[in-house]
Amino acid sequence: MKKNLRRMLVVGIILAMIFSLSACSKSEDKKEESEENTSISEEDKIFTAALGVMPANFDPTNLVGAGDMNASRTCYEPLVEEIRGTTEIEPWLAESYEVPDAKTYIFKLREGVKFADGTALNAEAVVYSYERAMAFVNPISTLVQEIESVEATDDMTVTIKLKSDNSGFLYNVAKVGIISPTWCKENEKDGDWAQEYCARNSCGTGAYQISGYEEDQYYTMEKFEDYWGGWEDNQIDTIQTLIVKDNATQIQMLNSGEVDKLQIPITENLDILEANENIDVLTEQSLQTNIFTFNTQKAPFDNLMVRQAVTLAMDYQGVKDNVYNGKATVPSGFMPAKFADHDNSIPQQEQNLEKAKELMEQSGVGECTVSVHLCEGSDDQVQMAQILQANLAEIGITLEIKVMPWLSLVEENASPDTAPEMSALNMGAFTGDSVFFLKQNFHSMYSGQPYNWSFYENPEFDEVIDKATATVDETEKQEYLNTAQEILVDDCAALYITSPDSVEAINNKYQGFKIHPLDYYYSIRFYQLTIAE
Repeated sequence: MKKNLRRMLVVGIILAMIFSLSACSKSEDKKEESEENTSISEEDKIFTAALGVMPANFDPTNLVGAGDMNASRTCYEPLVEEIRGTTEIEPWLAESYEVPDAKTYIFKLREGVKFADGTALNAEAVVYSYERAMAFVNPISTLVQEIESVEATDDMTVTIKLKSDNSGFLYNVAKVGIISPTWCKENEKDGDWAQEYCARNSCGTGAYQISGYEEDQYYTMEKFEDYWGGWEDNQIDTIQTLIVKDNATQIQMLNSGEVDKLQIPITENLDILEANENIDVLTEQSLQTNIFTFNTQKAPFDNLMVRQAVTLAMDYQGVKDNVYNGKATVPSGFMPAKFADHDNSIPQQEQNLEKAKELMEQSGVGECTVSVHLCEGSDDQVQMAQILQANLAEIGITLEIKVMPWLSLVEENASPDTAPEMSALNMGAFTGDSVFFLKQNFHSMYSGQPYNWSFYENPEFDEVIDKATATVDETEKQEYLNTAQEILVDDCAALYITSPDSVEAINNKYQGFKIHPLDYYYSIRFYQLTIAE
């Protein structure tokens, strides 16, 4: 039985929804239960999640933070989709696809799919969605900037041509949500592609659509009655996401039954959750590496010896044991060990304070002060920074720690001049393409964009990554990737701190949830969840 506090929250949210439904995402009156003798209550059909930060945007092609994905991935669907729990791809809005060469991708669309405004999915809608994505400069635009053309070759067929070979492009396609052109055009302001309106409303083909929100309090999604996948009685009707910034409070709410799912890295109180018979705690090795970037274009980190010294000063085992309670892997460079393309010959990061002190003396920099900027709501980043702060004090570096909103981090890291010496990034793999994982963080084409906040620009690295992108020969690709990984380690392009396990907890009344290795804690396919009777 849900707690009284949760029922009060539900009532308040539903009342607020009445006044905030958009024309597109407004849901119809609920049908009466067809089964009289069912153990699934209306309250069970309301799934409540806790999230540490209010999404800045619900727009599928204007995402700026990981929290944004929680809603956007639900409301909007791509042409091909990631099979949950894997990095494999399957057809989705496209019922089939062809790849005649590494520059050409042809998609045959699924018949009978509607947007939430009632308009039909067709090739023109896909072309519009991709052109819209290409018009922006943000993390999503990095997925489409290699496109040369997007063409509707007939009403239900789309052909995408690339500027150069990219054997991993399907992974990018899985991240581009398709939006209703009719709805967008109706809500445009001065040719803005409806960005302002899309930030707080939705109109996709997804199973659930935005139905209400209160800034920094909550947002809700209601099921789309005409969803092409159809509905069963034991599925969720309403998803409410409460903004709860304190991690400990989130855990208490899950333990008491006030929420059904946490969307934070769980690093403590696991014993409490595991002892609760109503909660399933799942653990898997992740495709994530938590890093502190080095601003390689600003002193003192323009000096390789200083970067090497900091790398050797870090207490990696202390982070694993004290921040993640042993549920983590000490990394071997940037690429997580779970990636099939990881170079296993690279040794794990290891602390060596004496060598770090020697390197600081050889660098000629002397005692200095640097800053690391962290994202608010990320307790694990704070704990990692505090460990590093103590480590660096032993080699003559004073570390100042500043916590700030995610958008502020993005803004200041647009230029090496405004960026701090170090910034924190919990880098979960955005796609299943290991080449893109390295490329997005360290290729010079992304310098100052998400997420090359090291402003790392190395022509040798760029060349091998470009070759790995283009080749379809797996052996050749692995050789290029091994070289790229070794370059990043030798150059200390960032401080590779830890690869935490994915530890997630959910009310076991809801079945079908799988930990997904991509998208960093925010990927729930609510449509797959069923309610146990």
